[in-house]
Amino acid sequence: RGDWDNYFRSFAASAKSYNAPVILIPFSEMNGDWFSVSGTKNGNSAAKHNAAYRHVREFFRTATNVQFGWAPNNGSVPDVAGNQIADYYPGDAYVDIVGVDGFNFGGTQWETFSQVFDKALLQLSTYKKPVYLFSFASQADTRKAAWIRDAISVQIPKHTEIKGWIWFNEQKERNWLVWSDQTALDAFKAAIK
Repeated sequence: RGDWDNYFRSFAASAKSYNAPVILIPFSEMNGDWFSVSGTKNGNSAAKHNAAYRHVREFFRTATNVQFGWAPNNGSVPDVAGNQIADYYPGDAYVDIVGVDGFNFGGTQWETFSQVFDKALLQLSTYKKPVYLFSFASQADTRKAAWIRDAISVQIPKHTEIKGWIWFNEQKERNWLVWSDQTALDAFKAAIK
């Protein structure tokens, strides 16, 4: 509706004056159900998401140092028609980088890197944009070190479309910290050499 337009103008001017590369990712994980801007919350929809994303993007057109990223969750929650990754793509003219957020939640939900990401990466590859893992991690577990080795040393190199990644290094709903135990940290250090 334009309620935040003054904020967007100010933010865009600040980003432009920063004069260094910036990647903005508005409304990430929109196909989940845990944020107020999620597509299935508060009367939202994929169409409203796309319109809002495009609206925000326009304020940054003269900020040539700012690239716009788009980051759905690896899986849709709820997994229903109208809430799929493809439903939320704002369009090539508005998105510079596509990416995905995904996590191995561990326990009885233990998933390999491939189980977490392959389906989403296949969808993202259709957009012909640089691909990033904007946020990924594995929960603390005796299998975490092996998960890290496989993810960074085997799986990511196999996906040549992946241009970069960010480890979600926080202790939040799970212990995602790369140093959750020494073997995990050692595996991470070895993998990034």
